[in-house]
Amino acid sequence: MTKKEMFTLIANETSNEEIKAFCAHEIEILSKKRSSVNSKKRAETAERAEKLYNALAEMDKPVTFKELKNLCSDEEVKAYSPQRMSALVRFLGDRVVKEYIKKDAYFTVA
Repeated sequence: MTKKEMFTLIANETSNEEIKAFCAHEIEILSKKRSSVNSKKRAETAERAEKLYNALAEMDKPVTFKELKNLCSDEEVKAYSPQRMSALVRFLGDRVVKEYIKKDAYFTVA
């Protein structure tokens, strides 16, 4: 059970207005905290995705993630794992084109 669910349950089960107000306040704090963390994480993901996009834009042909790591000039992008790169490509959506050539995935900017 999450904290939010617990405070909601307590607020619904009590008739004490002071406890209800306390629970409502705690739920509000939890909601603000969560949205703050999510927006920070989204901003970091967007920044990393833009770096990957720029690295792909430097390439004059479609490349695999392995080729990108070897040819890229950005050290941060070189440190990305294939899983991180896949997530960032999904984040970029249709700005990046993925194509399969002989079972290997190649990426290029749209």
